[in-house]
Amino acid sequence: MVLDQESLVERIDGVLHGLCQPLTVLQCRLALGELSGEPGAMREAIGEALGECARLNAGVSAIREMLRQAMGVEES
Repeated sequence: MVLDQESLVERIDGVLHGLCQPLTVLQCRLALGELSGEPGAMREAIGEALGECARLNAGVSAIREMLRQAMGVEES
């Protein structure tokens, strides 16, 4: 499926907007863990941050797939 440019831009804009939320959560969780200084709080912050990183990677993968589709390139 080849997407037209306007559709591609709209879809990518939506995904990029969706990436802002996990980035903010990631930043806040790590900052709170750092401020606490407690090993348990830091471990919890790191665990939650890793989950947000997975969400970010999924968003980036979605953008890559949209670009592949727009260019008519098959996934290898």
